[in-house]
Amino acid sequence: MAATAIGLAAPISSASAESSWDRGCRGYWYTTSGHGYCSNAQWIVERFQVTYDCNAEIDTQRRKTVKVGYTGKFDAYECTFKINGTDVSSTY
Repeated sequence: MAATAIGLAAPISSASAESSWDRGCRGYWYTTSGHGYCSNAQWIVERFQVTYDCNAEIDTQRRKTVKVGYTGKFDAYECTFKINGTDVSSTY
């Protein structure tokens, strides 16, 4: 019974969060890592800015280009201690 209680109290490190969709792409994050993901990107050539909000270090921003219809990961980053979120926004 005690082992069950410990298992239920342990945090789930694989649970992901996600930001809102922007032109077919969004950010996902876990405990320390995040990535950009597209599901049928909506522009011919779309540039996205991916912002990784790290808890105890300088936030990182990257610009990536994906083609229309692209589906899959297009960027990833690992924070040292904890990630608060990953945001994907289109740039022009």
